[in-house]
Amino acid sequence: MLAHVRYVADPAGGDPIAFLIEVLRQPGTWLAFGGGLVVLGVLIALVRVQRPLADNWSRFADRAWTYRAFVPWMLRLSAGLVLIGAGITGRAFAPDTTIAGWPTLLLTAIGFLLLLGFAVRVAAVAGLGLYAVALAMEPHLVEILDVAGALGAIAFLGPGVPSLDDLARAAFPSAPGARLATRGRPEARYEDVVPLLVRLGLGGAFLASGIVDKLLVPGQALATVERYGLTALVPVDAALWVVGAAAVETALGLAIVLGLFTRPAAILGFAVLTATLFGLPDDPVVAHVGLFGLSSVLVVLGPGRWSLDRRVGLSQPARPG
Repeated sequence: MLAHVRYVADPAGGDPIAFLIEVLRQPGTWLAFGGGLVVLGVLIALVRVQRPLADNWSRFADRAWTYRAFVPWMLRLSAGLVLIGAGITGRAFAPDTTIAGWPTLLLTAIGFLLLLGFAVRVAAVAGLGLYAVALAMEPHLVEILDVAGALGAIAFLGPGVPSLDDLARAAFPSAPGARLATRGRPEARYEDVVPLLVRLGLGGAFLASGIVDKLLVPGQALATVERYGLTALVPVDAALWVVGAAAVETALGLAIVLGLFTRPAAILGFAVLTATLFGLPDDPVVAHVGLFGLSSVLVVLGPGRWSLDRRVGLSQPARPG
């Protein structure tokens, strides 16, 4: 259920306000959410006061930071695979939006350029332009903000290594545009701009999935619960399933956008996406590749300088290494 329900259920309407009011009238809803908030509050207090495994977590974060050289490659894989999958299957970024003709070829070409690491900045900017056009025509593509976040970070960072751009510059150092195509960014940008772009993309996608894909289309979400028998997995009312799933995704998205408990939120998001692959077998894997990739990037980079984690002391500046 923690996924894009529109990919696995037929379109269905329903009044979202009436649905939410009806769910909130049920005593079980308040009991479930109250219990969840108590558990969450206890965990946060434990982390802040007792700081269990603090040294282990610090070593984990320091080691993850040493993988930052691979971030451009991770971003290229995240966006490139999604675009190739969309182009080959005739979809406009999302599996439920059909296109045909030259846009499919363009999406496929951009995806392969990103994977190969050739003309990366041009390809990323072109991909962002296509996404902006598609979003204007199909507003529900806001659920694919992870791809936009990845493309924005790629355009900013450049190809990185390994990439054909880097190899081409080594072979033809005097070629026009070689230096511009491969020029990287100062390491400080991995501490501010890049984490922010990734957080906005990943967190925005989770927020949209929770709100746009579930609360605004309750009929479709309820159909998904019924289709996969999710109430047998967790024996609660189907409507509570929908609201609970929406609440989890919205909370994850908000935490990531604000940069609060960023690495744990990214790890939890990765776990949720993995569980989705087993729980909803019809949900296309390619739709979540960008989410998997950006979650991994946040584990490597952490929240960055412009985050609540840094503001309240939950994260320290990265150590050189």
